[in-house]
Amino acid sequence: MVAEKNINLSQAFETRDFKAPELAKAVLLNHQEKELLGLALDSDQVISNRAMWVLNHCADLDANRIKPFQEKLISHLKNKHLHSGVVRSILRMFREQPIPKTLESFMLDKCFNYLKNPAEAIAVRVFAMTIVLNISKPYPELLNELSIILHHINANEESPAMRARVRHTLKEIQKTKPKPNKL
Repeated sequence: MVAEKNINLSQAFETRDFKAPELAKAVLLNHQEKELLGLALDSDQVISNRAMWVLNHCADLDANRIKPFQEKLISHLKNKHLHSGVVRSILRMFREQPIPKTLESFMLDKCFNYLKNPAEAIAVRVFAMTIVLNISKPYPELLNELSIILHHINANEESPAMRARVRHTLKEIQKTKPKPNKL
């Protein structure tokens, strides 16, 4: 599949028989990222979810090729009717990539909301937690707010995976906080 030119992406997502990692390689090879983004932002939830999954693999292979689409992807989170798989994929892409400064506030609010919502998918909440931590590192007051929320989640969370991630993030917060001066 990688050697093909001009892959028909719409057709590729009509069935579940595609292999996302291979399709991502082909998309990057053929410079079809913009076409893939169009499908990822599509109103059809099945197509959008599948295209976003491939876009995730593209970001894993070459994050710089996805950077031009960061604002569109983050702005897509304004859509209230997104499938949780699409939200998960967008957040997954930004767990290690810096958020554009102009969108940090929006993303911080969005991710705090995802994190605090117990009805949200665990993966969405975990990726949101990582993004909030990354944005908050330079701001002690945000780290304090995140810490308070995480302690509350840890006390009330049933999912072992979520509790483990909360403990890990709380340890990261402790490492990030400045040490008090001893006199």
